Amino acid sequence: MNQNRDNQIDVGRLAAGFVRLPRPLQILLGVLAAGAVVVGGVMYLRQNGKTTAVSTQPVSPSVTQAAVPAPSTPPPPPGTTTVAGSSPDGTTPAPQIDTPNLTLGNPSQATTSIARRDNYLVVRPAYALSFNDDLGTANWVSWRIIRADFGQSPREVEFLADPMLPPPFKQIGHRDYTGSGFDRGHMCPKGDRGGDRDKVASTFYTSNIIPQAANVNQKAWNNLENYTRDLVGQKRQRVYVITGPAGRGGTGLNGYKETVGYGKVVVPAECWKVVVAIPDTGKPTDEPQSISASARVIAVIMPNDQTKVGDDWAKFRTTPAEIERKTKLRFFDRLKPDVAETLRQRQDKVVIPPVDANRFSRD
Repeated sequence: MNQNRDNQIDVGRLAAGFVRLPRPLQILLGVLAAGAVVVGGVMYLRQNGKTTAVSTQPVSPSVTQAAVPAPSTPPPPPGTTTVAGSSPDGTTPAPQIDTPNLTLGNPSQATTSIARRDNYLVVRPAYALSFNDDLGTANWVSWRIIRADFGQSPREVEFLADPMLPPPFKQIGHRDYTGSGFDRGHMCPKGDRGGDRDKVASTFYTSNIIPQAANVNQKAWNNLENYTRDLVGQKRQRVYVITGPAGRGGTGLNGYKETVGYGKVVVPAECWKVVVAIPDTGKPTDEPQSISASARVIAVIMPNDQTKVGDDWAKFRTTPAEIERKTKLRFFDRLKPDVAETLRQRQDKVVIPPVDANRFSRD
């Protein structure tokens, strides 16, 4: 038994407020866990759902420091390089991020421009997403899965507002879903990130969840997640996933609703997912060129309706092109044009065996 285990401190849990510490240490840990940035001599911290500006210059004890307004556009994520093209508002270049979670591309050309809060790019080690403040959910979430991602890291006890969404974004918390009749449905599930506790914790940010009917979240959607992990764990595949909501208005345990959280979060009419699987050669590469026209593509659109979804996810298979039609997104923009077009039109026809309910468990 590790005698020092009780003395080990999880920085992410400290910053999230699970452990009480002196204020100066809380601030320092907040910098480490949330990713503070320094702009023009001002350090911007994310604490308790608010962004605080703190000068990095010495201040006389007799002088009260005035609050400094946050910049209108935060700096792009580390490792960002700007490429040709611009965001939908025509003002901010859409960045290309050096992360395997965006190997398939940026479906909405999301950027870090606060001027477009309906298409705001968030990139972290666990996944990348485009957040839509009007919806209170992501437009899409994208990530890669390999065998090293699996493990038994414990789940979090509560969903938290995303610390990478600065004001004036909505602050959506755990209780905004309570009593709604809808599950807090993960887009990037905890089971795809179980090998790293910090990544698991980040799957519990509310930017990564949508109001999902229980029969969708706990049955067909969960079964598809398990099937996808089997492709990685048993079939030796490297998998890339893009998923998100579509439309407005779903049916949960308490009937039909269009919003939850006092109107802050839109309930989607449908839930969609695109999975691209290729053989995992073991080489540490996630170059788009490694994805060929022979890749397997699984695309589904499920109604977000408690009365229309059971265990079978395969009957909801469609093409990525059909999801593009519904969502106005554009998949595979980093792939070769001929490969991208082939994959867009592909509908999976693989025979899916019946689900073994005793084998699979929920995240």
